[in-house]
Amino acid sequence: MASQKHPKGLPFLFFSEMWERFGYYLMIGIFTFYLKDKVDGFGMTEKESSDLYGTFIAFVFLTPFIGGLLADRVWVIAGQSPLVDC
Repeated sequence: MASQKHPKGLPFLFFSEMWERFGYYLMIGIFTFYLKDKVDGFGMTEKESSDLYGTFIAFVFLTPFIGGLLADRVWVIAGQSPLVDC
């Protein structure tokens, strides 16, 4: 059986994904602290900040899905996609 090697760019992909996730979760934590801070932030209660946090996370994952649907259904059909002209 032939030896299979990983692609040369795999470590770069791994570390870029790792740091992207690290930055995302770090900013979510800072966002939550800012929402609850009474002096410099919004001074929200735990429930209010959790509701806003949950809404934010829902939009983070939902808007790319909606954008993908629009791109596939609307712009490609209308012939306005940049990939159609390539």
